[in-house]
Amino acid sequence: MFNNIIEGILGIGNWCAKIIYLHFLWIIFTLLGLIVFGAMPATTAVFYVIRKWLEEDIDAPIFKNFYRSYKDHFVKSNGLGIILVGMGLFLYYDYSISKMEIGIPFLHFIILVIGFLYFITLLYFFPVFVRYEFKFFDYYKKPFQLALGRPFETLAMIISFVLLYYFFHIFPLFFVVAGVPLIAYPSMWFAHRAFSQIEAGAA
Repeated sequence: MFNNIIEGILGIGNWCAKIIYLHFLWIIFTLLGLIVFGAMPATTAVFYVIRKWLEEDIDAPIFKNFYRSYKDHFVKSNGLGIILVGMGLFLYYDYSISKMEIGIPFLHFIILVIGFLYFITLLYFFPVFVRYEFKFFDYYKKPFQLALGRPFETLAMIISFVLLYYFFHIFPLFFVVAGVPLIAYPSMWFAHRAFSQIEAGAA
């Protein structure tokens, strides 16, 4: 009994150390890409490492997998990221204009709906990107289809992000030292669950 408790504590400590190390790598490689060109491949690499943890072993090498993903996906992730960021900025600009100047409730509602669809598509973007090989624009279409087709996992991701928001608000230090992997982990976990069930049903 006592040994099991000790092993459990050591396991949690080991997991926390890996999360902090992964966050540290995200910061370093984001800076190496001058932030603008480093954020997307570094975030992709975080999801790739978590995918390896879920599919293989929590002891899968972190730096090796991180660096491999960062290098292999650098150009492609930045190309896709430019469009994603552009869409997000466009929606934010439209929302701001609608809220402050136009004042048409129906138009404002439509922009909010489109913004929500953009958000839930974004939830699946990185998990899909690090798991599958698709044509360029399928990386936008497939996450959108998954977000609508797997409502349980989508809702679970949203709830996990809300809980993390309050957790980081109460304990901001955790966001500073481990924020990106802690945000990425539930997204990758629920997406992995959806992928596994879909692939099992297709087999």
